Amino acid sequence: MFAWLETTGLASFVDNSPWAYPFLLTVHGLGMAVVVGLTVIVAVRVLGFPTSAPLGAYRDALPWLSWAFAINALSGMALFVADAVALSENKSFQIKLLSIAVGLLVLARLFSTVILPAQRAEAQQETFVPPRSAKALAIAAIALWWLSVIVSGRLVAYLAAAV
Repeated sequence: MFAWLETTGLASFVDNSPWAYPFLLTVHGLGMAVVVGLTVIVAVRVLGFPTSAPLGAYRDALPWLSWAFAINALSGMALFVADAVALSENKSFQIKLLSIAVGLLVLARLFSTVILPAQRAEAQQETFVPPRSAKALAIAAIALWWLSVIVSGRLVAYLAAAV
């Protein structure tokens, strides 16, 4: 299947066009910057900084996170098809995909157990007390998105043979 992907028109376009690969890589990087940046902003607030900002207000980051992730996923898939066989066998790439999946679960849990309940409580002018797991989820969100996805993604390009 991966060999077939490399023969598709999209793979040929990405591989042969002088602009397609650099454009997709740029879009992928920008999407990643938004996803990681917003994740870190939300996670840092859950960790307690700044204390004056209401937790529920960070719910507004969710649509931006969703759109940036969709753009990142689409650009990543377009980049993948151009080198599907090699990437599918690359341990760094496999770690990156696993980290993305786990990171999405952690981020969804962070929003469902902290941000969304905080927004509901604040709308009713009630005090919201985050669950004990909130800080661990925030740290995991930063570690999974910021560290493992980005580092393993860079290893795909530079150190794949050594991993």
